[in-house]
Amino acid sequence: MSSNNGYELSDNFYNDLTTKYNEALNSEHILFNGDSVINEIVELPIDNNKHFANAQLTLLTSLMHRPENNNKGNNENNPFEKPEPELTILDNFGSNKELKLVFNKFPVNAKHFLLITKKFSSQNLPLLPTELLATYNILNKINKLKPEGEEWFAFYNCGPESGASQAHKHIQFMTLPPKNKFKSYPEVCLENKLFKKDNNNNLNILDATKPLQNQDLPFSQFLIKLPENKEELTEEILTKSFTSLLQSTLTILRNNSINHISYNFIMTTEFMLMIPRSKSKYQDKLGINSCGVYGLLLCKNQELFDMVKEVGVLNILKEVCVPNSSDITFDEYSY
Repeated sequence: MSSNNGYELSDNFYNDLTTKYNEALNSEHILFNGDSVINEIVELPIDNNKHFANAQLTLLTSLMHRPENNNKGNNENNPFEKPEPELTILDNFGSNKELKLVFNKFPVNAKHFLLITKKFSSQNLPLLPTELLATYNILNKINKLKPEGEEWFAFYNCGPESGASQAHKHIQFMTLPPKNKFKSYPEVCLENKLFKKDNNNNLNILDATKPLQNQDLPFSQFLIKLPENKEELTEEILTKSFTSLLQSTLTILRNNSINHISYNFIMTTEFMLMIPRSKSKYQDKLGINSCGVYGLLLCKNQELFDMVKEVGVLNILKEVCVPNSSDITFDEYSY
């Protein structure tokens, strides 16, 4: 991988992350009651019940203490301006030391951390090439160091209706449920090639300029598979892939007469996923961010947990996202 100066992490990164997390938890700088978490895995039918993915419903009462939706596009009450030393993992990251890594004070699960800009930058802006490279490098390094069976992903809530809780630009890193219990819909779609084919009935899974779309999910989703050979991954390839996703997203938001730019972005070492958003909450009750559109729904009380089970995950996502757009042909004039 080229242009890596400033984005390397030491081979002690994962051990340091674990040690610092435990210290911050024990000193109560991190507020997480892991013992109170209730997780329930449910099935998501994809194509007329031929293939199934999973969603996980989580009841986490410590989320009640988390500040909600302070993404007003300004720097008021900004926890990232001067993060607590006990929450800081790396003070200097990036070629110009413009980024830092800090723990989430209200984590969803253990070791949940953030990549933030040192200077204020708006959460309503797209990710920069350097931020994409930094994100990928962190995921790639963790994948090499983590214990067997632990899976990580990164996500970015962009825009006023994306479910972002802070206005200061931040990308989040979290572990996924165990692989033997949880398989996300992007993974199922990639594994079974459940995507719309082109006009010649072809499907190029590896075209970084043409996002893949599943026809059966009730909401728009754009996915790009990253190269298998991780040595091929450059800042340029990551940027080209992200730009393709963003062009499709902007086109769909415009086509649906949505007057704000909001979307969720998810990255693993295998793929990038972008979901255009129409609103941040289901029925003004349940906030949905990137975790939610990926099938990880977080509920802070029993009432919301029961509501999600009754309404169904796909019905909720259909309501807060944008209708499926796989019937629309994108070209170089899109957006």
